[in-house]
Amino acid sequence: MPKGTSHLKKLAEYRSFFDALYPPLCLFANKYLNDMDTSKDIVQEVFIKIWAKQPTFTHHDTTKAYYYTTVKNHCLNYLKSKHYKTIVNAAPLDLSIQQSEDYFFSEMVTAETYALLYKAIEKLPKKSAKVISLSLNKYTNNEIAEELNITPSTVRTQKSLAYQKLKILLAPLKYLFSIFPI
Repeated sequence: MPKGTSHLKKLAEYRSFFDALYPPLCLFANKYLNDMDTSKDIVQEVFIKIWAKQPTFTHHDTTKAYYYTTVKNHCLNYLKSKHYKTIVNAAPLDLSIQQSEDYFFSEMVTAETYALLYKAIEKLPKKSAKVISLSLNKYTNNEIAEELNITPSTVRTQKSLAYQKLKILLAPLKYLFSIFPI
């Protein structure tokens, strides 16, 4: 295989990895920063830096853990920075909670769970997916009906169908939560 083809394949694989991991990493970073724009910037910066280093990972879970740890460290460094303290005009933060392993693992599991949930929602029929998405954004059934120009009874029916399908799609999480009760 020509050298350029190998590089393109590696780049395509990295892009696929980026597409899968970027949303949960942004949610994860936002738990530290409470600023989604800055969270997105930090996650992009992490991907760029890691791509430049070209590390070799032997296991998918090791790779994900490395990204989560790197994002956490960048977030903590940002919160400690003079830039943050100047721009936000914030008082010094007590980062002891955010630096704890319990916080890190809790937020990592939360981000991964949301990623699985949204992937499952993408597999629903479009109307059901839209109803569930609006519902997750705290819309009432009447607000959803108005937004989508459907009746409230159609909203309830779509929710019911979506919940049935999500229960099947998210069945693996049931096992996870039985092992690690929240």
